[in-house]
Amino acid sequence: MSVFLFGCPAEETDPPIVYNNDYGEGLYILSDQGITYYDYNSPDSNKIIIDDIFTIVNGESLSDVRSIEINGKDLYIVTKNSLYRADIETMQKEIQIDGFTDAKNCKYAKFERVYVSDAADSDIKVVDLATQSIVANVETGDSTHPGFIAVNWRRAFVLNSGGGTKDNYDSTLVSIDIKDGVVALNEFSGNIIVDKNPVCALVSGNLIVLCKGIYDENDPSENTESSINIIGTGSLSVQLQSVLNNVYNADNLIMTESENKFFITSNSGVHQINSTSYNASLIISSKIPTVLGVKIEKYWDPIDSLNLQVDYLYMDDKNTPNYIYKYSLFLDAFTDSFPINVTPLDMKFY
Repeated sequence: MSVFLFGCPAEETDPPIVYNNDYGEGLYILSDQGITYYDYNSPDSNKIIIDDIFTIVNGESLSDVRSIEINGKDLYIVTKNSLYRADIETMQKEIQIDGFTDAKNCKYAKFERVYVSDAADSDIKVVDLATQSIVANVETGDSTHPGFIAVNWRRAFVLNSGGGTKDNYDSTLVSIDIKDGVVALNEFSGNIIVDKNPVCALVSGNLIVLCKGIYDENDPSENTESSINIIGTGSLSVQLQSVLNNVYNADNLIMTESENKFFITSNSGVHQINSTSYNASLIISSKIPTVLGVKIEKYWDPIDSLNLQVDYLYMDDKNTPNYIYKYSLFLDAFTDSFPINVTPLDMKFY
């Protein structure tokens, strides 16, 4: 009897894709053309600016983009119908979750969850990152249009942003409890009335809410001034409402790393908000930004021969597109600019 033994060749498998750490520290600019990366550590003589980095790395494009958010080393990208997460150092897509009707904004809400505002469905959709699925919905009110989200250690605050006219504005924000001790929650906890059309907010002890007011370019007679609203994050009560004199169509509320200076944009330029009185002072009128960011950087002071840490504002200008401008708050002057090939919709530093 003869026995024949046959060996099968080992099954060939594709080697794993190795993603290079080409990104990381830098400015991320969202536009209709994707995400542009600016390496702010690159020398002025050879600035590194790379367009559409998500497509370069992943071989797929983003469509109908809305906003970006950075949490740790995770970059979240909100499009109309999807939420993406990418590794900020490699730009590798790690997660894509569909199921949104008209998504606007997102925030990480602890316990491996992300809250996403869906304006068309008038709710917050709760994304579980472990299962990569939408696991809950929290309603924000009938026919509201939730947009911006702010989060502290205990609660999420969702701004219902209305339209630009006297007939379709909104004045509400919704509070959602996200935890009770070590227990995850997604529970509606309050509806707060603020001024007209809340557009953005930040947490600095209290919740600071910027309301843009009514701003209708076709009927300016009905326009109202913007305002700052201070909300107690525990009591959920309005502690202060400060009307910003002669400030219209305000947006892009930001604060410095030290949390002692606040800035906004308007149809007049860039304003600094007093951290005590919350009054506004116009500091830049030569640019009308649609996006605004702040970053602390080193500055060599030739007078005192010292290296200082100073704050810089980064912004675009709707009247001079395709540039990002850098403004020194220490020098009260523009110190740099660099060209971009896109019109910014949002931008974040890492």
